[in-house]
Amino acid sequence: MQEFLAKAKASMPIVATLDGKTKNRILNEMADALISNSAYIVKENLKDMQEGERLKLDASLLDRLLLDAKRLEGVAQSLRDIAALKEPVGRILDGWIQEDNIRIEKVSVPIGVIGVIYESRPNVTSDVAGLCFKSGNVAILKGGKEAEFSNQAIAKILQKVLVINNLPKELISLLPDSSREGVAKLI
Repeated sequence: MQEFLAKAKASMPIVATLDGKTKNRILNEMADALISNSAYIVKENLKDMQEGERLKLDASLLDRLLLDAKRLEGVAQSLRDIAALKEPVGRILDGWIQEDNIRIEKVSVPIGVIGVIYESRPNVTSDVAGLCFKSGNVAILKGGKEAEFSNQAIAKILQKVLVINNLPKELISLLPDSSREGVAKLI
């Protein structure tokens, strides 16, 4: 776990310094990759759905868990929508000039590494990854165990796009140890 977290932290300066145009292009490539790999994602999602049915999960939870071609279009569109947002990094939020003519500015900057724990909605994997990437942050994700295969498939595809663009895959990672102890180490 320590090595995993160290790699995530080490990749932080890379994403923090990407320009907005590059981030937007990569986010759109991620959206395209999800669509072009939809058969793989649906196949992995079927494993989660079958396990959910075996465990007799509530129908509403199974519905949130389901990914099909139409829902994947929505997931991809969310990434495109994130790409279309104004660049958050480097925005001047406030500013003033002191009496001695020194200008003080409050500028938005990346936080660094963001860990997010969420329930069994596989679309959250790409949404949070996209938002973290857009804002210049590294994403460490821990989704619900009911969506394990779906989350892994989505994260793997997003990581491939990063690697194709000569970026470290650690910019978007699933927590490798999803046990209570693993989550405690993250926190």
